[in-house]
Amino acid sequence: TLKLKFMNEGIKVKNYTMELSLSKKYASNTIIEVDKQSEKELFAEVYKLAKYFKEELNYDFVPFCPYGDLREDYKALLFTEQAYDEFATDPMPYRIYGACNFGIQKFTKEPDRWVLKWIWFHPFFRNRGYLKKNWNKLEEKFGNFLIESPISNDMNSFLENINSKYEHIVI
Repeated sequence: TLKLKFMNEGIKVKNYTMELSLSKKYASNTIIEVDKQSEKELFAEVYKLAKYFKEELNYDFVPFCPYGDLREDYKALLFTEQAYDEFATDPMPYRIYGACNFGIQKFTKEPDRWVLKWIWFHPFFRNRGYLKKNWNKLEEKFGNFLIESPISNDMNSFLENINSKYEHIVI
């Protein structure tokens, strides 16, 4: 199991462990879509990673509901890869290393658009090309989506690196 002790600095020091799940049931080497028809355990996985997002960025709330009631205008995604370090039996297990959430933003004078509400990858999977590898899949699925602010420095660097012209939206 991939674990990482993580400490936030600030007024209070938080100390917690980020554990990533392995699955033989959900065999996808890229992205698993989570919508209102998905199994509850997939919602639990997105919620767990949303909690890590909250802790790392010091948000006041977890930006995902664990109860499986996503409306049509929301989609969550889980990012996975084969867990070669855990290969012992067939089928090969997959490690869930990241999640994101999209929602539809309704406009009065413009067409509705998808908005990337948040995205989080385990620190081990950052700066290794995983987001870049999956970015085209996000564009194919959600078109010319907006990105909700605030945007982390790492995400800003990524967008600059890919010469992104994505618009930011403050909600």
